Amino acid sequence: MTPIETTDRTELAEIAAEKFRAGTLSRRGFLGALGALGLVPLMNGKAFAASEEVVICNWGGAASDILRDVLGKAFTAEYGLPVRVDGDGPSPGKVRAMVESGAVVWDVCDSGAGSAIVMNGAGVIQPIDYSIVDKTKVLEGTALDFAVGNYVFSYVLCWNPTMLPGGAPQTWADVWNVKDFPGMRTFRKSVRGQLEAAALAMGVNKDEVYAFLDDEGIKQAIAKFRELRDNIIVWGSGSESQNLFLQGEVAMGNIYSTRAFLLKDQMDKGTFETTFDGGVLQPGMWVVPKNNPAGTKAAMEFIASAQDPKLQVEWFTAIGNGPINPAAAPMVPAELAAYNPNTPENVAKQVIYNDEWYGKNQVSAEELYIDALIG
Repeated sequence: MTPIETTDRTELAEIAAEKFRAGTLSRRGFLGALGALGLVPLMNGKAFAASEEVVICNWGGAASDILRDVLGKAFTAEYGLPVRVDGDGPSPGKVRAMVESGAVVWDVCDSGAGSAIVMNGAGVIQPIDYSIVDKTKVLEGTALDFAVGNYVFSYVLCWNPTMLPGGAPQTWADVWNVKDFPGMRTFRKSVRGQLEAAALAMGVNKDEVYAFLDDEGIKQAIAKFRELRDNIIVWGSGSESQNLFLQGEVAMGNIYSTRAFLLKDQMDKGTFETTFDGGVLQPGMWVVPKNNPAGTKAAMEFIASAQDPKLQVEWFTAIGNGPINPAAAPMVPAELAAYNPNTPENVAKQVIYNDEWYGKNQVSAEELYIDALIG
């Protein structure tokens, strides 16, 4: 069967939308058509989220289970509404497709500041209601008009010592040294948090990375990835990066610190290591799509419930999401503090993610980056 081209999918979606607006296609049929075209995901065969539940969308894998069991159960106990977690991945494109089609199935999405800026610019997410959500319970700078911090994570260097007989990589420069450190590497399919590693591998100081990544610097970083292309397996979701290490397909790579936190316990002793040296520290952000099925109030109440410092520590202990509520830091168990990306010690080792840079450069850099990795 010949794959449906993007232009054909768009045309078919427009036809379905016309039928939906004319009343000759039901809302369920319309969403089903978009799902079949790959434009809006179906949720385990269900076309809609029921208004009697709150649906949270994140990026899948074990993180979905933890979000449901920790934050979801606490919210349900307080407000009575069940929580469903969809791990399909709330990319800006998917959120925009839902909102513009009038077929929204998510209530709250686990996003990033850069993606939130894109979605806000497209007019597809709601303002955060700070009469319900507490600005004092997030790190400074993460209470935006249209998004609010939910946790802190990093892009970090990880490796399997048993696959590196010549020794462990100490810097990103070692990752590019395939002679002394042979084996496959993994990097994210999206450019976020990745060009920074190439800049560091070229000797750029961590505090000067984004200044270096001007038009010429981006080209140099992209060329650096092209050098390594034959040794890279890309990951598209956190669970994919996790599986690449679990299945022994890669010797090292750049993955989320949350996935590294899980892998330290999932892999055999001596087969997994990670470091925050040269990592990229970034806050995650809650966003609420316009016209979410459960309503604005329920979505904001979920976000407010998730700000509880005890819940944030439990969340971190379960999956490694660094607490964004400053009141949670003293509650983190001492034996896990080294894995918390936003301790003063770990922050000092990392590049601080620059949303302004991504807002200006992401689209153009992404195209060049993907071409360098997979053509």
